[in-house]
Amino acid sequence: MVAGPIISRTLYLLITIMDEEQSPGESIHTTICDVDVEFRMASAKDNRSVSDMAEGSADEIFEDMFTEMHEGDVFFEIGAYIGIFSCVVGQKSPGIGIVCFEPHPHTRETLKKNLQLNGIDATVMDCAISNSDGTIAFDARSDTPRGMGEVRHTGGEMNTSVRTLDGVITDDGVPSPTVIMSDIVGEEINLLRGGSRTLSSPTTRVVYIVIHDQPLERLGSSKQEVEELLRIYGFDKLEYLRENLLKAKKSGQTGEL
Repeated sequence: MVAGPIISRTLYLLITIMDEEQSPGESIHTTICDVDVEFRMASAKDNRSVSDMAEGSADEIFEDMFTEMHEGDVFFEIGAYIGIFSCVVGQKSPGIGIVCFEPHPHTRETLKKNLQLNGIDATVMDCAISNSDGTIAFDARSDTPRGMGEVRHTGGEMNTSVRTLDGVITDDGVPSPTVIMSDIVGEEINLLRGGSRTLSSPTTRVVYIVIHDQPLERLGSSKQEVEELLRIYGFDKLEYLRENLLKAKKSGQTGEL
């Protein structure tokens, strides 16, 4: 009587592993928030992410971004994954500069291919963003939030370069952002701590931050601290577009030419 469930569980785990390692290899054309885009996925997980977006799962976020961004803006996607936001934004507004940050080497290669497929001349940085320069552990397991990997201050599968936001702009000649999208699994607090000069600049006017409560707690932080730091940097209009997606904006900063 026990053998059946054990076999079923084993098959389930095997199918899950095969699903995560599947590599379709071909690019697909799709439409996300009325923007035509093309993606090459390295796994079934990537395929699901794109499919969810194509079905409208993030339309309200894209629509808000389209309203906020203008010709000449510089968009930072921190934790860019395979570049879904950057590709959609770049196709919608070709006059916007784009800088992507993705520390995982395999994911970064897929990101670069997707930018190329969509004709987007973006800068791709191979580092994670935190509150200090150096190296840090990176956990690329599929059970991390959304399966996109997570910076860890102890443990992790591999080490990756880590930089501060201020350091990248000062030392690498990267243009200062006007709009930032961040999804970095708890390191959002260290992004803010290491980016005080950049984020306090009047030219950095809108920030979208995915809040990850449990990873923040592991760092001894909270979404309340994230909100407090943003206010200190001059972001006086804070609202949650979703339960875990915080939009912070500076009053009077429209970015319009």
